[in-house]
Amino acid sequence: MTANAQDFMELPNPAAQGQANKAQALMWVYAWVYSTPAILQLLLRHQGMSWSTSAVAAGWLRKTGITARERIKVLTLNEMGLAWVQARSNLLLKYAELDPHRMSPYTIHHGLLAQRLTVHEARAGRINSYLTERMLAARSEPGVKQPDAVWTTKSGERVALEVELTAKWDRRFDEFVLKTIKAMTPEDGDERGKVDRVLITTTSPAILKRYRLAFGSGQPYRTWRASVTGKSGVESIEHVPSWVQDKVHFRLVDERGVAVSDPLNRELP
Repeated sequence: MTANAQDFMELPNPAAQGQANKAQALMWVYAWVYSTPAILQLLLRHQGMSWSTSAVAAGWLRKTGITARERIKVLTLNEMGLAWVQARSNLLLKYAELDPHRMSPYTIHHGLLAQRLTVHEARAGRINSYLTERMLAARSEPGVKQPDAVWTTKSGERVALEVELTAKWDRRFDEFVLKTIKAMTPEDGDERGKVDRVLITTTSPAILKRYRLAFGSGQPYRTWRASVTGKSGVESIEHVPSWVQDKVHFRLVDERGVAVSDPLNRELP
């Protein structure tokens, strides 16, 4: 289950287009867990919100008001929509959000920005497919931290999308640097790492500047260990390999996921 270029094409037959819209929108919500009418509008290239409204009225989706930075209307699958998607999907995802109040409001804004970025990349023709965090987790060992998405570009490169809206500090920051390096490092005789590049996106110029510095060649980062008392401690000081700075990219965006011109941006090739 991935998205491909054909998912973003319009069909000449209105009935066929209606079914394609339904499949694309419901699969999108399934893969991303939740969405909004505005994002589905962008996805389906609709001028109005009528599709989301009719999907809620027909019982495919549920609309819930949740405060995530601001009060927003979030769309999730209900029982009928979930059954429809799972009958047609080749990847079963654990979908616990039939009760939308189980979602953390602190992560919703983050996830919605990742969705907007993915739609923009697909519409611009820069990616062929994507895997969401939920899809990646279904193919991975339990408990492994996943990127917000992995895009496959036209050239076949795999790009990990990392949306960073709040600053990480100390152990969390160092572990993010180490995780990023490991994801691009081949292991067990493989020619490629799990991803080929990483794109770090943020709405904060200060966060962008900090990550740009952290991934510079030779920059130090700490590895951490857990002590017998449960308190973590620094185990060693490592340095960012020289090849990493050419593989980590940076993009400052606005709240809509649109790139903002900034001298610290380092875009994908």
